[in-house]
Amino acid sequence: MLAVFRVTIVSNAIHLEAARRLRRREADAAQHRQAPRRAAWRDLLIHEPRRLQLSSEDRRLWPLRLAVRRSVMLALLPLALLGLVEELRLPHLRRVGRALRLLARRARRLCLIDDGLDQYRAQPRAVEPLAFAAGTPCWLFSDAVDGRAAWCRRFSLGDLGPLYTPEDFAPGPGLPPPPAEGPWSALVIDAPGLERLAEAGSERCGLLPPGPRLLVPHPVRAKRCWPLPPGPGDRELARPPEPLIATFTALVVVGESMTLLAALRLRPQGSPLLVVLPRDSDANLRRLVAARAALDPAVQLI
Repeated sequence: MLAVFRVTIVSNAIHLEAARRLRRREADAAQHRQAPRRAAWRDLLIHEPRRLQLSSEDRRLWPLRLAVRRSVMLALLPLALLGLVEELRLPHLRRVGRALRLLARRARRLCLIDDGLDQYRAQPRAVEPLAFAAGTPCWLFSDAVDGRAAWCRRFSLGDLGPLYTPEDFAPGPGLPPPPAEGPWSALVIDAPGLERLAEAGSERCGLLPPGPRLLVPHPVRAKRCWPLPPGPGDRELARPPEPLIATFTALVVVGESMTLLAALRLRPQGSPLLVVLPRDSDANLRRLVAARAALDPAVQLI
């Protein structure tokens, strides 16, 4: 009997965390019913190594892994044509190659995994809702369920829980302290929208205090928008910003990214937050952020 495959495609950390949570649930369920270990090999992870670093847990969850390449996608097509791709999990089908589109057409079942802020945009940028049949399973993080866009109702929604909780970053033995202590005036998490800080001389207008800053660059070079040159004592950190946000008491500055939802929930009570959205940001997303900001006088939205 030929094995069937469940293929998961991820290209950024949001996709990977969504896929990881689904696999954890399945692995726990399989262990509970004592399913054969070989069943795990039917799960295939296709990932983008330039943008992702897999953990030891990921390697256990997906013993079979391949990097995203055209040759890999072409090699999967015979499996799909033979009906051996039981399920295809992916974030979207926008701007993907013909091989992946054909794979999606021939897979027995499709399943969407969270692609970030698109669930809060009335006009999503990556997800094309009408490209999927009504009722297609779609697994989303639940950081702001009340702010989801209307198009989400087209799908059969599954709940992945919040992307981050304060408990995820509680101090523990063996964990190195984040570099939040010191003379830092601000923690800047680069994302679209921050280019606006150069428009009105934001430093002179008092939006940004003087002094050295911690800067977390956007992981995608093409999306880096921080407009100001490095100042004396500034430090760049190539690491996830969420653990820093959870302990940072000075100003946090963030643009249009999932990190803004984390900043609203994770930062210490009363610490200042500046959210800078692009001028063309989606109206539904802006309403969501504005409603959250209205509940907290320490949050400023521009």
